[in-house]
Amino acid sequence: TCALAPAGRRFSAAGRSLLPRLPLQLGAGFRDRTLAASPGLPRAFASVPPSVTSTAHAHPSKREARRAASERRRAKNLALRDDGQMYAARVIVTPDLKAALKKQNGGSGKRERKGRLFFPLEGGDTGHSDKTLRWMRTELHGLFAGLKKDTYTLEGAVPEIDEEGKQTFGGEEEWRALKSDSDVASIFITADETTSAHPNSTVASRPPLLIRVGVDPNAPPPPPTPFYLRGMPDPASSSHMTMLSFYAFPPGGLGDAGEFAKKLKNCWTPFGAAGRVYVAEEGVNAQMAVPTNVVGHFRMCCRVIPELGEHMENGINIDPVPLTMDEYSVAGVAKGGKAVPPFKALHIRVRPQVVADGLDKPLNWQSAGYDMPPEEWHEKLKNVVDVDIASGNATLRDPSTAPAPIILDCRNSYETGVGRFVGAVPLGTDSFRESWDVLKEQLKDTPKDSPIMAYCTGGIRCVKVGAYLTQKMGFSNVSRLAGGIVAYDRTISSGPVLADGDKAQESLFRGTNYVFDGRVGRAITDDAMGECVTCGEATGL
Repeated sequence: TCALAPAGRRFSAAGRSLLPRLPLQLGAGFRDRTLAASPGLPRAFASVPPSVTSTAHAHPSKREARRAASERRRAKNLALRDDGQMYAARVIVTPDLKAALKKQNGGSGKRERKGRLFFPLEGGDTGHSDKTLRWMRTELHGLFAGLKKDTYTLEGAVPEIDEEGKQTFGGEEEWRALKSDSDVASIFITADETTSAHPNSTVASRPPLLIRVGVDPNAPPPPPTPFYLRGMPDPASSSHMTMLSFYAFPPGGLGDAGEFAKKLKNCWTPFGAAGRVYVAEEGVNAQMAVPTNVVGHFRMCCRVIPELGEHMENGINIDPVPLTMDEYSVAGVAKGGKAVPPFKALHIRVRPQVVADGLDKPLNWQSAGYDMPPEEWHEKLKNVVDVDIASGNATLRDPSTAPAPIILDCRNSYETGVGRFVGAVPLGTDSFRESWDVLKEQLKDTPKDSPIMAYCTGGIRCVKVGAYLTQKMGFSNVSRLAGGIVAYDRTISSGPVLADGDKAQESLFRGTNYVFDGRVGRAITDDAMGECVTCGEATGL
């Protein structure tokens, strides 16, 4: 089997979390292998709260604080393991709260069902004055990150223990409300008294508790449902996933990029979206997969976010062919021989730049040449390209008979190696940061009023190239393909079909569009423009 590895292609860890796998918090059930294997110690509730898995967008100092807190909880768990004596509390979530948390988590309720908390076996001599209501709530928030302050109730109970040390529970009448510090201390005292009657039982070193968390009927009403979520179908019921991408350079930037990343996370969670989103002071760059049945609602959401809205140049680039769930599950780059989806989760990461350009100072991204619609781009190319309808072959006309614009492919070599527009001039770079020296060399003798047409995958790199050509190099006739190759592909593929089944417009992009969403590439035409590193034969991705 031939495997394509385009020249210069590099695999980057940019899409992976920069954080190491954090040990589970005390309230999240520490999943240490030695702890789980310890005699007499039940397997802890294995759950990583979203507050841990989504910390990549937090300010560095906050990440360090969370990491330090996690290490402290790890040390506490290890101490409990070595001591072997602890309160073992089983936590139960009522059905109504479970449903609310599931909805809040975008349809996933895996972390919000039940679990266990373990507390040091101490404090009996002081009446457990150290065990306060606030302390109890803090521990529960470590287990159920979706809990919101003043929206839930707490109840406690202590199981009865028979002569054989088995636990039984009387029923609803045994539950007591935990509304104050004394209520919390009282439940621990009851646990002490219950187990003291069985000094030789295993429960003597692990007094059992039951804690029930439910919806507070007197809690303040939640804010009204945003209009873009009203009437939205369940994302989990979608039979397809739609790949999409967009970028935005709002005038004046985003301000606090970390806070904006949190805002996006909160807004997009209900859609069940996955993807990789970079947020920087200069703007946003997103490659995502959204359940197809909620794409319209997702677009409405993005339009009402002021920093996106009208600043999403060319709107949202939507792949013209949705993937079935089966197709999506194997559409990513295989890892360890195992098929994976393009995105497993939604990662929103703060970066110094949404596209690392290597420039000393940022340019004015709002002044980057003419944003040429795909239809106009196609017509411009048709004027300088001859297409053989029968074979589909396209060639650039003799420039002496049809003066042609300079068509700049602003992508890297491993991208242009598998697909490009007819007549395009590749920059031949391995990294976008190399573009500026190449542009200076390639265009050093070019008149400043020469027509230049630049394109890239989705349009964002062309914004920076267009700004550089106009502001730094003084070119006055610069155009960019609006939405990049992705938008061009969508426009041409959705065009009219002739009676014989052929497309009315033949794509002037040949080969495969290299993409960065885990699929690696989307074939636009059957042209095999890459070279197999194994056998040297022409091939595509």
